[in-house]
Amino acid sequence: MTDLFEADVATTTTSLDLRRLQRQKRRATRRKWALVMVSVGLVLFAFGGSIAYNFLQDTFSSDVAAGADDYEGLGQGQVQVIVEPGDTGAQIAETLYADGVVASVEAFTAEYTANPDSQNIMPGYYIMQREMKAQYALTLLLDPNNRELRKITIPEGKTLAYYYQKIADLTGASIDDVQAAATDTEAIGLPAEAGGNLEGWLFPATYEFNPGTTPTAVMQEMIKQTVSVLNSNGVAPADYERILTIASLVEKEAKLPEDRPLIAGVIYNRLNADWKLEFDSTVKYVAPSEGVFTSDEDRNTDSPYNTYKYPGLPPGPIAAPGAASIEAAVAPAQHDYFYFVTVNLTTGETAYATTFQEHQANVQRLQQWVRDNQSTDG
Repeated sequence: MTDLFEADVATTTTSLDLRRLQRQKRRATRRKWALVMVSVGLVLFAFGGSIAYNFLQDTFSSDVAAGADDYEGLGQGQVQVIVEPGDTGAQIAETLYADGVVASVEAFTAEYTANPDSQNIMPGYYIMQREMKAQYALTLLLDPNNRELRKITIPEGKTLAYYYQKIADLTGASIDDVQAAATDTEAIGLPAEAGGNLEGWLFPATYEFNPGTTPTAVMQEMIKQTVSVLNSNGVAPADYERILTIASLVEKEAKLPEDRPLIAGVIYNRLNADWKLEFDSTVKYVAPSEGVFTSDEDRNTDSPYNTYKYPGLPPGPIAAPGAASIEAAVAPAQHDYFYFVTVNLTTGETAYATTFQEHQANVQRLQQWVRDNQSTDG
């Protein structure tokens, strides 16, 4: 009996343990699936919320646009629209409505709000059509090619006369008006270090201006760029004019990029030795003549710009130097050369010399090149 009872108890206990383990397993499985379902639910809720948000936003924008007056077509007749720096979408909408481009402020504002690219609208002048659908008006404003700009390009090494003509062409002003604007050095922002001399201070580059710009505004921008380049090269204000003068000589004399620091080094070597510079470019500044050479008569011109006649630097720049020539003037090549001459007028090859005898040999190379390449009629 005891054995039988003990056997029954053992069997019952084992069954209970088995059922307990099965229940625990089922609970663990249910908990696992519950976690999975909660996670899926959260994802679906978030996804559904996003869809709902976008749906409501699109519906709201569509409702605003649908409820607002709007034109249907591409418009007709041109009108100039000005987007000011810092204008908001609402302010642009007001401008377009006032200029007769869109039928209502609300129609354009709805299009502006619905398009994330609207933040890329650049300030400036635009040629638009009257009575345009707001969507098309926004498309035109987002097209940078639709901005109305006045462009001017000045190459390196040009003098004021060239600048005055280009500025007159750009602005529609007369040469006299441009020259008059140039005399107001305070208005154009010419630094005091220039001593009132504008030559060399109008930086050669490509500029873009809005229609209606003035000679004063154009020169302000060019001078600002010159100051920026000088400052970026670590030039102190007290040295502005001197560096620009040296850079202008480099600009006029150098034929190839690699010559700029070398010629700058020759300039400093001659200045440090109290030699005359004897540059043809300074003579041509006050006594312009055809060709690359100067005559004895040219070199006898009585002017402080004539570096054959007077030692040291000329009173100021003789042209507008570019960034590379300014860099060369600030950081010239270190060498023992006191002479240089272009020995090939086609390639611009330049030869350098330490002594006068070496230089004379280089001059003979130039003379031979001229003999070999001159025309038959002399």
